[in-house]
Amino acid sequence: MTKVDTNQPQKPVVQAQPAANAPLILIVEDDPSLSKMYALKFKNEGFRVSVALDGAKGLQLAAQEQPNLILLDMMLPKYSGIEFLEQLQQHLKSISMPILALSNLTEKQEADRALKLGVKEYLAKAMNTPEQVVEKVKKYLQASGAPQTTPQPSV
Repeated sequence: MTKVDTNQPQKPVVQAQPAANAPLILIVEDDPSLSKMYALKFKNEGFRVSVALDGAKGLQLAAQEQPNLILLDMMLPKYSGIEFLEQLQQHLKSISMPILALSNLTEKQEADRALKLGVKEYLAKAMNTPEQVVEKVKKYLQASGAPQTTPQPSV
């Protein structure tokens, strides 16, 4: 049996920072645990990440930071996902980046409306693992000509 010395200080896990030219993902998600999980997953895959916990903050960050891709929840405070898309089209016409909807709201009518407003793909949260979401994001970024990422090793 191996004895573990509990008096030894544990080294904290330090994560490498994504490259300055890495694609920027804007996550607009009001659930703090989900937004944190997706932010960590994307950072570990080499992306830069911004998070907005409501639609209004999401619009503000989209205008300020001009992300390479937006991952958008559809049920948000302040602006719903649909209102976010309408505002984005109306006020930020010069900004064009892929937008993926990631939602528990899976009504066909809602998905069709989001797709008509520019969403590239409508993903059900329960049907897509974080790894699958990252792969879809990479696919759309590659198609848009964004720089490629290198996964970040934990140090």
